[in-house]
Amino acid sequence: MTVKKLHLEHICRVEGHGSLLVEMDKKEINNVEMQIIEGARFFEGLAVGRKYNEAINIMSRICAICSASHQLSAVEALERSVSIEPSKQVEDFRLLLDHGENTQSHILHVGMLALPDFLGYDGVIQMVPKFPNEVKLILRMKRIANDLQALIGGREIHPVNIRPGGFGKYPTTKQLETMKEKLIVFKKGTQVLADLYAGLEMPKFNNKTEQIAIYDGKTYPFLKGDLKCLLSGKTIPAEDYKKDFIKEEVRDYSTAKFSTINNGEIYYVSPLARVNINNKFLTDDAKALVKQFSLKLPNFNPFNNNLTRVIELMHCVDKAIEISDKYIEKPPKDDNKDFKIKAGTGTIATEAPRGLLNHSYDVDKDGIITRVDVITPTAHNTNKIEDDVKKFAPMIADKKQEEIELLLNMLVRSYDPCISCSAHAITIDFRRK
Repeated sequence: MTVKKLHLEHICRVEGHGSLLVEMDKKEINNVEMQIIEGARFFEGLAVGRKYNEAINIMSRICAICSASHQLSAVEALERSVSIEPSKQVEDFRLLLDHGENTQSHILHVGMLALPDFLGYDGVIQMVPKFPNEVKLILRMKRIANDLQALIGGREIHPVNIRPGGFGKYPTTKQLETMKEKLIVFKKGTQVLADLYAGLEMPKFNNKTEQIAIYDGKTYPFLKGDLKCLLSGKTIPAEDYKKDFIKEEVRDYSTAKFSTINNGEIYYVSPLARVNINNKFLTDDAKALVKQFSLKLPNFNPFNNNLTRVIELMHCVDKAIEISDKYIEKPPKDDNKDFKIKAGTGTIATEAPRGLLNHSYDVDKDGIITRVDVITPTAHNTNKIEDDVKKFAPMIADKKQEEIELLLNMLVRSYDPCISCSAHAITIDFRRK
């Protein structure tokens, strides 16, 4: 019996080095492995023994694209560990920074990483001759989102303006006015992209598994909330995420961990999960995109992450404009909180662009970190990616080899996996008997 081996190399438009091994006998799946082959970087260990405030910058280096999410998660978890209560103004500007990160990450994905697949191109550069205006718009929107991150965070990646209890510096009224003008341009561009995506057809595939996002019952949350399960309706306090709920395991073919809930159940975190769970708290214009895309909720097609990222682009830019307006009318004042160090534990559940992010810290009476635990969205999703491939690959097994290659890559790419921020390649090893 011969084994047909399909080995795809140099597949770009994801963050990091990974490979996908698929072995089939006709339409029967023998083996699927989502192999993360990045070297382990031990960020949790690096932070132990350091001062609590040092971890804010250390943890941001987990990912350049999600650096603000890691900093904001770290600072809020560490504030909880030493009993700091930031002001409403601090919370507003942290959310504004987070919206900057969400918009820059989402526009990168929907405009440059995913869109070429649906238009039949190898990459965004190849789109230029036929779609010059769209590519220019995408680049301009990425620039605006980066500018928002720089305005609040101090620079575009790895912010330097976040501190326990507040910020090092707040933007001026003039800076906020200028930023608002740019955000209005961004919002118009979001509708242009929405119109483009409304004319695209997502591959048809449903895999009904549990989905999790943070939830507060009042807002479309990104920085604070409990863990809400879509199918069971179960709500888990953020600090209890590892108490008989999320379990991680190591597999010999991957340097990333694999996560399950409820003693082995596969689950999923993503923009799609957020929209499924919190859609009634979207802004009106974001809700209008749900209707424009004819997106039936709840939805279980991972390819529709592409559509929900566009929906979140609209929501985040609406909220960014709203916060800017608030502090244009009443300029921010320095209201950083003073505090005293004491021993404690701080745990937070937030939403990075790709989904649920958990940070937890123990700090001793001298402010030294003694324990760290972080679960990133991709570590939440590795099991789900494998499960999707197991169910999707037999559906496309009769297609031509090139189509199988493309569709499997599009499936993995729909998760926007953040394998690392230093390289951009997936290898797919597809073996068919």
